[in-house]
Amino acid sequence: MTIKIGCYVCHCGINIAGRVRVDEVSAYARNLQGVAVSRDYKFMCSDPGQEMIEKDIRAFGLNRVVVASCSPRLHEKTFQGACQRAGINPYLFQMASVREQVSWVTGDGEEATRKAKTLVAAAVNRVAFHERLETREVAVHPDIMVLGAGIAGMQAALDIGRAGNRVYLVEKAPTIGGHMLQFDKTFPTLDCAACIGTPKMVEVAQQKNIELLTYSEVSEVSGYIGNYTVHVHRHPRYVTEGVCTGCGECVKVCPITRSSEWDVGLQQRQAIYRSFPQAVPIAYVIDKRGTAPCKATCPAHVSIQGYIALINQGRYREALDLFREQHPFPGVCGRVCHHPCEGQCTRSDVDQPLAIRELHRFLADWETAAGQRSAPQTPPADRQKVAVVGAGPAGLSAAYFLALKGYAVTVFEKLPKPGGMMAVGIPEYRLPRSVLADEIALIEQMGVKLRTGVAFGTDITLESLRADGFAALFLAVGLHGGRRLGIENEDAEGVLQGVDFLRDTALGKAVAIGREVLVIGGGNVAVDVALTAKRKGAETVTLICLEKRDEMPAWAHEIQEALESDITIVNSLGPKAFFIDKNKRVSGLEFKSCTAVFDADGRFSPNYDESACRPYFADTVIIAIGQSAVLDFADRQGIAVTAQGGLQADPQTLQTPVEWVF
Repeated sequence: MTIKIGCYVCHCGINIAGRVRVDEVSAYARNLQGVAVSRDYKFMCSDPGQEMIEKDIRAFGLNRVVVASCSPRLHEKTFQGACQRAGINPYLFQMASVREQVSWVTGDGEEATRKAKTLVAAAVNRVAFHERLETREVAVHPDIMVLGAGIAGMQAALDIGRAGNRVYLVEKAPTIGGHMLQFDKTFPTLDCAACIGTPKMVEVAQQKNIELLTYSEVSEVSGYIGNYTVHVHRHPRYVTEGVCTGCGECVKVCPITRSSEWDVGLQQRQAIYRSFPQAVPIAYVIDKRGTAPCKATCPAHVSIQGYIALINQGRYREALDLFREQHPFPGVCGRVCHHPCEGQCTRSDVDQPLAIRELHRFLADWETAAGQRSAPQTPPADRQKVAVVGAGPAGLSAAYFLALKGYAVTVFEKLPKPGGMMAVGIPEYRLPRSVLADEIALIEQMGVKLRTGVAFGTDITLESLRADGFAALFLAVGLHGGRRLGIENEDAEGVLQGVDFLRDTALGKAVAIGREVLVIGGGNVAVDVALTAKRKGAETVTLICLEKRDEMPAWAHEIQEALESDITIVNSLGPKAFFIDKNKRVSGLEFKSCTAVFDADGRFSPNYDESACRPYFADTVIIAIGQSAVLDFADRQGIAVTAQGGLQADPQTLQTPVEWVF
């Protein structure tokens, strides 16, 4: 189909012609590609002007029309109507605004004429690509969304709501009202801003056709006019609207203060707050900015920033209760935790991290000294019975949290005393037994039953536990076995396993060691073994490990304590062979040089130089190179074990293939 365009340039009285040489623009348009006719007229929007367009459409067979005149906002519909009356689709029309965009804003006539030509040429080129469009009716969703609940947004929502339409009023702040409410007076009448705004806020809250979405932001808009789909992201208030009465009691006890955004930093507010007393909705809000780095790093996810804030206000009981919401052993952990939280403490950006571990140790010691030890409140133990095998930190923690939920828990422990590695692995000089006993007693006060000297697989079995009415079993047997070196004569007299040595010492059993002791290993257990041997009377203790000093897995402060206790540390040696005397008792070890402990990918893969060997002599050798689970009950009880020597369980639920065993 051949494109035939009619181009019409309006004088608009002198509004356009006073700057633009209209006749020159019209003549210019006649030479543009596709233009069949080009005219100018004083008022194209007038009846004669429209009739001119209609006649030309019929006379020249025009199928496109361009009008260069005022803004399309004024007369686009007018000229589309003329096209439609003359028989062409109204959308095959293009308008060029040479009044608002040229004559009214350009002082020089030459420049104005040049610009007008350019706009006309652009319109002619564009209209050639127009396609026929047809109007149609579509269903329109009657609901309306208003973004922003300041004075304008509130009034718009009220007007729409009063007209009977449903309105969603979205406001990103926790309260409606907008900036106007932050002013004292309004210009020009100097009326009280709150006196105008707060009645509007109340009216918005009470208008049944308005749904308030405060503390919310639009995240996505799709669709088209009349049928939009809007995704609104509601920020969590951490306070339930409709339940909160706005009494303000929470503010009185909140220990955290920060700068008030509503008061533009002129005042402080609590972490839980309401922007101002007349805020709508009345519910308070906590605008969490994420998780504190210390809390995120804590393996128990204790609210560290919370209990420290409470300590700062002298509210020790509340601080301790907050700690125990996530952790039942503040006193134990306050002495033996390796405190990774302190490595993430943002206070170090200013000077140095807070002494987080010592602070919750302080809380536990304060409770003991004040004689105010009290167990957390527990509901009646009217839920199912749960058995826990192993009274170590995992087993006792499971019992503690199950008791908080109303379960009847019994903990079975193979050893004669509860505590697991806390009692028989960590030496008493690091963890006083009285501290551990007090915290275990607290768990017993919560209704947890402890039975010691009971071995799973012999004294009790899956069958007997089922018969006794237990609905679930949690296996928390720990790692009470040592790892072997795998070299000849490892079972000779005088060769001990580190975990056995620490356990027997803790239980008060007689453990014979000589004057000279070799400890094999570079971790924390090895350091504990070395220091315990020193305390048991060994004259010289030498700790030998594969790793270089800066590669040792033991914590730096543990290594320093060992050095200060006259423990000799020898690095980069690996055991090659035991020396055995005529009585088949160990007399020492030959070591080979370890040139690298880890491979290029950081995996444990020691390399040795067999030609560089050194002997070390001793009466006792204690091996502390790692720990393993003692699972001699597993086969008899039908409990699956992994190839690595652990219990097979789902990594998320911890459920074993035996449905009721975890």
